[in-house]
Amino acid sequence: MMRRRHKKSRRGCLECKKRHIKCDETRPRCINCTTVERDCQYSTAGYQSPSETSGSPLPISQPALVPSTGSASASASVPAPVSASDPAVPALPPVAAPMLDGYPLAHAGDMNGKVDIVHMQLFYHYMTNHAVIYPFVDYDGDLKRIIIQVALREPFLLHSILAMASRHLSMTGSSNTAYYHDLAIELQTHALSLFNSFDVGYFAQSIERRVPVFLFSAILGFHALCDMLACRDDTFTSNLARLTGYFRLHRGILAVMEGHWEDLKKTELSILFDNIVPRWYEISDDGGSDCNSVKQRIEASPNLDDEQKKAFSNVLKYLQWVFDARPNYRSRAHLLCSFAVMIPRPFVDAVETGKPEALVILAYFYVALHFCRDVWLIGNSGQFLFTSVASHLNQLGPEWAAWLEKPCQMVNESLDEDTHPTQLPPHNSTTTSTASVVSTAAMGHDIVICRPSEADAGRIAEIHIAAMDPNSLLHAQFPTPESLRELHRFLEAETLDEIRDAASGVLVSREGPAGPVTGFVKWASPSHPQDVKLERGDIVHLEGCCRRFLDEYASLAEQAKERWFGDKPCYRLSFVCTDPGYQGRGIGTLLTRKVLEMADVDNLPVYLESTDVATSIYERLGFHAIGSVEMRILSRGADVETVLYSEVCMVWYPSSGQR
Repeated sequence: MMRRRHKKSRRGCLECKKRHIKCDETRPRCINCTTVERDCQYSTAGYQSPSETSGSPLPISQPALVPSTGSASASASVPAPVSASDPAVPALPPVAAPMLDGYPLAHAGDMNGKVDIVHMQLFYHYMTNHAVIYPFVDYDGDLKRIIIQVALREPFLLHSILAMASRHLSMTGSSNTAYYHDLAIELQTHALSLFNSFDVGYFAQSIERRVPVFLFSAILGFHALCDMLACRDDTFTSNLARLTGYFRLHRGILAVMEGHWEDLKKTELSILFDNIVPRWYEISDDGGSDCNSVKQRIEASPNLDDEQKKAFSNVLKYLQWVFDARPNYRSRAHLLCSFAVMIPRPFVDAVETGKPEALVILAYFYVALHFCRDVWLIGNSGQFLFTSVASHLNQLGPEWAAWLEKPCQMVNESLDEDTHPTQLPPHNSTTTSTASVVSTAAMGHDIVICRPSEADAGRIAEIHIAAMDPNSLLHAQFPTPESLRELHRFLEAETLDEIRDAASGVLVSREGPAGPVTGFVKWASPSHPQDVKLERGDIVHLEGCCRRFLDEYASLAEQAKERWFGDKPCYRLSFVCTDPGYQGRGIGTLLTRKVLEMADVDNLPVYLESTDVATSIYERLGFHAIGSVEMRILSRGADVETVLYSEVCMVWYPSSGQR
């Protein structure tokens, strides 16, 4: 495949010449050196200012859709301009091409510029799992549409999102893990090759041309994070080198876009800055105390100068934001990704040199990673990296044990929450009224799963509305405080009827046998025959509700189930809601597992429509995305402006494999 011609750089910086990469000749620092924070030096001989040069970028030809032929190498998953000094990730050995519905898929190294079923599969996976692939809270469908539109006109961005889809498949239980891993590397390598073939001046001609650069840089950051977290090395030094390389890359992304943020807000990305980003930063006003002890030690440390103390305190402030993020781990995950962009350079320098105080703060960063372990690209990497840095600090001397006391406590409590809720007794599907008790040491009491009493109806309605409050569809359907109060009364009455019906599918969780209700699950099944969407009932007659959105959602949800799943017998999860004050303790998972146990006994699949926020939790429980529901609704508090609301259709199959 021919590359687009560009004017040869004869006055590039010495670093770019040494690495044989194209330099944009920006002074005093070129974009390549700015991105990875290298010292940028120019030869003084023969310099001409940009105004003395002539010529303009040539028109861009559309490259082929697929990677060029060549073997994949993990080090190529990061561009030469931004990772020449980063440690390479060992490449997997060649693997046999898998089969898709009886047809062999081409191996990544065999691609020759043709579009085939592999790319269609990846594109479909990206379209239907967009909110899962990127761990954003309440991810908006409008942003997905923008990314796709830009990608279809900029092949380097299209290759990058296909690479991310392949990376997701390689890490989420696919039987072809090695194949998709190699394919992701090949696609991202080709995306970088296409991007680097452009004359940098082309992107500087207008702010619209910086939009794909911004999106590409963000996705490149996710690829780099995947590489950093996927590598497991027994040596602390190697782990640290990969981390600092990732930090410098992500901080460089911010530097490249410096001075253009206000202009970007005037482009098609305006929805990102005006509507979506503010929802990501739902930070507690009070702030937690997780980082207080280490902050006091930093301020009192005689080994740090004023600049370092200020930088370290800012990093701790950002980390506390991550710990305080609401409503759940997905909002934490976005803040965690942004954290790498916000950290100041003195902190990165101190980490790179192994300064103990900086490594203690790094341990808190790994705790934050551990708290986001349900995100597919993070997994158990936080615990692994925390153990690595804690072991290193213990070797430096016993005085650092006191510095690590709080993060160790946070990790251990989190592991307790993971361990105990999974210890469920065998379920007898004919005795759903029998309580199941699960010890949870981190909470200091037992969690009881049982049938609710009539007195619990009001509490269940209260939890329903509180747990669903972040959901934009709820506020489109019930836009006023009066309509929400009507909804509460309706839910209380409906729940009371369900409780009185011994065959209804409803369970609650309690703090101890006589404690308050902390969450609930509702479902329908052949043995609990109430398979009617809430929006189809008398709810449409409530005063103040928006019947249009109730009717449309109910219709689309039924059409989606028929299209993606059919009319096969199944359990259908209606609601899994936890009191916001008890979120993060595994209660929702515990309630869902109880229904899965019943479905497994009955040898039936479980179907649900999940909000974007909860999809990765269901994936962890064994659910798979099979489709989606999308509709336009009014923005919260708006009369005219609309946003795209989406849910993911998911299915879980019993251990027998019955489908």
